[in-house]
Amino acid sequence: MLLKKMSYSTVYDQHEPEKMVVPLSYSSHKPKRKRVIAKLGTEYIILPVSDLVVIYTVNKVVFCISNTGKKFIIEGTNLNLLMEELPEHLFFRANRQVIISVQYIHSFKPVGGGKIMVSMQLDSFQPIQISQENAGEFKKWVGQ
Repeated sequence: MLLKKMSYSTVYDQHEPEKMVVPLSYSSHKPKRKRVIAKLGTEYIILPVSDLVVIYTVNKVVFCISNTGKKFIIEGTNLNLLMEELPEHLFFRANRQVIISVQYIHSFKPVGGGKIMVSMQLDSFQPIQISQENAGEFKKWVGQ
């Protein structure tokens, strides 16, 4: 049986073109975000993702801190959705509460039990702990 591509979204059998054999998916992953809309008071600001230092959640509210040190709210999302939409080469899910940007990591060091403590370039944000389970993945990601 020979398959012939007849349109951009479906594959048809050459001998029976009216029957669909296999649907094609050209986009296996969604394009990554380049910006986020963040709220500061009553004003909405468009921030390039390259300006984000950390994204974190407190009581189901998502906050971000920009490279200027300002804290914003990101409405209508959660960390799981954001992690899917952010570029993997720039952002890492450090733990359940925090996503960090590789561009703003100051340093990291091992702490007891195989965990890693990450210090960000902004002193206003406390060091972030990465679990033993994620430590290997973090080291691989940060070294890319």
